[in-house]
Amino acid sequence: MLRSLRVRNLAVIERAELEFGPGLNVVTGETGAGKSLVVDSLSLLAGGRASSEMIRTGAGTLAVSGLFESSGAAWRGQLEEAGVPADGDELLVRREVTREGRNRVFVNDHPVTARLLSTVAHGLIRIFGQRDELGMLSADLQRAWLDRSGGDSLAALVDSCREAWGAYREAADRLERLSLDDQLRQERIDLLKFQTSEIDAARLLPGEDEELRAEREVLRHAEAIAGALHRAISLLSDDELAVDGRVAQAGNALSDISRWQPEAASWVETLAGVGASVNDLARELRSRAAGCESEPARLNQIEERLSVIERLTRKHGGSSSDVLEHGRRLAEELFELETADVRREEVEREAAERLAEYAGHAEALSAARRERAGALEREVHGHLLDLAFERAAFEVEIAREPRAGSPLELDGERIAFDARGVDRVAYRFSANPGEDLRPLSRVASGGELARLFLALQTAVRGGGPAEGSTLVFDEVDSGVGGAEAAIVGRKLQRLADGGQILAVTHLPQVASRGNRHLEVKKEVHAGRTRVDVHRLDHEHRIEEVARMLAGEHVTEASRSAAAELLAAGTE
Repeated sequence: MLRSLRVRNLAVIERAELEFGPGLNVVTGETGAGKSLVVDSLSLLAGGRASSEMIRTGAGTLAVSGLFESSGAAWRGQLEEAGVPADGDELLVRREVTREGRNRVFVNDHPVTARLLSTVAHGLIRIFGQRDELGMLSADLQRAWLDRSGGDSLAALVDSCREAWGAYREAADRLERLSLDDQLRQERIDLLKFQTSEIDAARLLPGEDEELRAEREVLRHAEAIAGALHRAISLLSDDELAVDGRVAQAGNALSDISRWQPEAASWVETLAGVGASVNDLARELRSRAAGCESEPARLNQIEERLSVIERLTRKHGGSSSDVLEHGRRLAEELFELETADVRREEVEREAAERLAEYAGHAEALSAARRERAGALEREVHGHLLDLAFERAAFEVEIAREPRAGSPLELDGERIAFDARGVDRVAYRFSANPGEDLRPLSRVASGGELARLFLALQTAVRGGGPAEGSTLVFDEVDSGVGGAEAAIVGRKLQRLADGGQILAVTHLPQVASRGNRHLEVKKEVHAGRTRVDVHRLDHEHRIEEVARMLAGEHVTEASRSAAAELLAAGTE
């Protein structure tokens, strides 16, 4: 979920700060007010193309930042692989463009490439509308949507196929290593022997580095620790006014009144326990203080040992445990290569068996996809009718990609395959009768694609959970009105339930369905155009929806109609 957006010096936006919430967030404003600039900002965060022409006149740098809250695991793995910390569930994305054309990207305040941003942002935000950031054209995404529409049963088949693929790849990779020519194999053996001997010579222990760092901190601060311990001991038992003596005095005082105050006996008993605890703690602190001494020789020994460990972790892993695990894998590979002639036939049989098992899972998945495709076509067509595509056609095409040299052969043909099976899924669409069904990238305008995506997502989700990423619709209601506009609003509202949608709209029927309403206003001050974006409270929402209904002249009748629309939007 996108929690906040900060924009500075983008076109006519000098500075804007937007807060978003769960559910449906709507953005409205008069024609030409700059609503599309909100989408432009989000496009930059999604890895879209940046240009110095986007910078506000007179400014030197354009800056856009967004704070995302995501519980998914994909982006975390992508960042960690690139060496970017990914702690917690918050992700801060910042992008800066200078007048000289310099483009800088930061994730969690760490500089990253625009390519990495595009990869990570794919799981955080998707934009659908009038531009070419339309992620729905990806073949992998279209296949994933078909799978998601099949619910748990299809998801189980996808998981089984992925597991079988992993088992095959493991065996195939081992076979590839064993099949190296003699010179390459010997070079690899020599390298593995050097690396394993280097790790073995260090005699690492699991978690050793963490323990040594902790001990180093104690030795570095031994003087401060000893001082604090001795002060605490004095305050607890050694001083004239120490805690143990005062507790004993309090107990004696209460004991004297126990004849007249029955509760005093239990108070005395409680104080006796306190006194015992204080004395126990004092003894423990004395023991700790006696052993708390500065040991320069031990500190030097630790520094030397950590230097050895850190040299290995830089080469082989992030911790001593990681280095040991890496060493185990290297030793296994070394054993395989040194016994390659004996093991090659065994691994060849294993790889063939794993490939056959994968083929069985892939064919079962393919059959289930073909069955599900017909149902998805019917569901999407029904939603298209609701969205004013009265004579549109939609088709899910499932095919296999021939691949010469592929180890997998099905029905007499060698084909491409991956962790999600052997199918290539493509959606084909025609908005008008008499036109051939064609791939989405060749037939639909931005507005048509946005509405098609809305129909697709509604069908794909069904009764399942919301999309994990934030969905952005730019003018999804373009070309519709009346009853169809009300249907678009309801579908967006239902689709946003449990997730987050940002919709730029010019229709009151859609705006009235929002959980949060942002207005874009353009103003001219001292000869400079400025755009302001702010959240509307209920009263101002009535005014804005009334303007959308009536145009320039808002009347009491339009305000009444707006209030009714907003009330209906909360039902």
